[in-house]
Amino acid sequence: MKCLCIYNHKDGTSYLADAEWRTHAGDFTPPSPAGYSTTEELTSKAVLMMHHPAGYKDEWHRAPAPVLATVLRGTVRIATSDGDSRVLEPGAQFVAADLQGQGHKIEEVDGAAYDLALVVLDARPSSKDLVPQ
Repeated sequence: MKCLCIYNHKDGTSYLADAEWRTHAGDFTPPSPAGYSTTEELTSKAVLMMHHPAGYKDEWHRAPAPVLATVLRGTVRIATSDGDSRVLEPGAQFVAADLQGQGHKIEEVDGAAYDLALVVLDARPSSKDLVPQ
């Protein structure tokens, strides 16, 4: 499973990094049939849904805590302060872990509202959770 990560360099510039969730044979819902895989459990503080109206454009901001987000509806562009940007469609995941520096911004790109599901994590996912691509 692919995941886009937003991190920051020591100088405060944010950047995007492609990663993939590290998985292992699934055993979360026994006695399920074999054949699925899961990540390790990530601990979290909260879950919230976020709605943005058509035409919405963020200002530059940092993540208030490490956040795992899933685009539920709409198409969004995430831009980082190093000049990179990516377009994400429904089903795409990203981890916002740029806790310092200028941060990132998000805007809708298809003239429609967009919705995100956000999981506020206790800690930034590590290399045991994500494999850089």
